[in-house]
Amino acid sequence: MNKENRNHIFKAIAIGLIVNIVLTILKLTTGILGHSEALTSDGLNSFSDVFISLMLLIVLRIATKKPDHDHPYGHEKYEGIGYFLLGIIFLITAIFIENNSIKSILLYIENPESVIAPSILTLIISIIALIVKLFLFRYYLLVSKKTGSLAIKADSRNHLIDAWATLFSVIGITLSQFNLIIFDYIASIVIGLFILRLAIQILKESIDYLTDQAPSDEDIKSIKTIIMAVKGVISVDDLKVRKHMTKEYVDVEIGVDASLTLEKAHKIAETVHHQVEKKFPEVLHCMVHVNPHR
Repeated sequence: MNKENRNHIFKAIAIGLIVNIVLTILKLTTGILGHSEALTSDGLNSFSDVFISLMLLIVLRIATKKPDHDHPYGHEKYEGIGYFLLGIIFLITAIFIENNSIKSILLYIENPESVIAPSILTLIISIIALIVKLFLFRYYLLVSKKTGSLAIKADSRNHLIDAWATLFSVIGITLSQFNLIIFDYIASIVIGLFILRLAIQILKESIDYLTDQAPSDEDIKSIKTIIMAVKGVISVDDLKVRKHMTKEYVDVEIGVDASLTLEKAHKIAETVHHQVEKKFPEVLHCMVHVNPHR
């Protein structure tokens, strides 16, 4: 990863960290003092975002390092570990929010008179938080597209989920102003479900990245077509493609005329190597083995 992309990534994380700290303080303080379960849950979500931003700063500093003696293939998979940890944090947050929300609903059903309606200030803070989260989502999405960073992409989706969650917080608090207080708790449950869905999705994707999953059959067929188009290649005896985070490694065995000299066979293999890496920018390296075709 070049220096410019590194700077874009760390700038985005720093902005997200500062914004999440401010939102956490605003949401939790207003949510607790203003008696809003939905805003308090949203504040806990923002609190988890603070830890996420700090973790990303640490993980990406390692992941963006250049290859060295101990890591000749680079450090990109540390970003996959960070991606996995994101999913774990979201999962824990979702379970905590769901547990608290269900307890509050049961308490409300048992004794509705003991519950105080959220203040109008909680609604104002929720609307402000919604606007801020939509801005962060758009900003992180642009940075992820520009840099190709998986962690930033995951965090952009997190900001989008946060925006949806805050929208339900706004709806719940608005309805509670008309003495429909239970909708504040329902909104909190919906927020937890959004976070839970995101956690499961991120955990699944991160496991795929960390276990060298193959790309789609269509991608593999496209690579094979390019290889077979190289003059001198008679057959593709074996072809393996594995993901390396957002990139790929290709290992292929080609069959060439058995009567060719070593130099000519090598040139064919070299052409295959260059053609695959040229036609598929996501391929970090194409390793070619030559077999005599009889």
